[in-house]
Amino acid sequence: MKINSIILIALLTLFLGFFFNQHYLWIPLSILVAGFVQLFTRHWVASDELGMWIKTSALLKFLFASISFLGMLGQVVCAGLIFWWFIL
Repeated sequence: MKINSIILIALLTLFLGFFFNQHYLWIPLSILVAGFVQLFTRHWVASDELGMWIKTSALLKFLFASISFLGMLGQVVCAGLIFWWFIL
């Protein structure tokens, strides 16, 4: 399995925040969960097949794609958190 950048950036932010006793650690933790969801559902969401329950399958694909989009946006948020914690 290929580890993606969402997981690496969220882990780095989480470890830096925990080590330096920063606030708002729930943000990189939730992005880390979104990264793992994206990692395990990436292939299924990208496929064209819907299965026997079409409406449920389409709804789940939309839900997992939304979580993956949250993870992609979360990389920018993690970079912003590091900037806020250590620069400002």
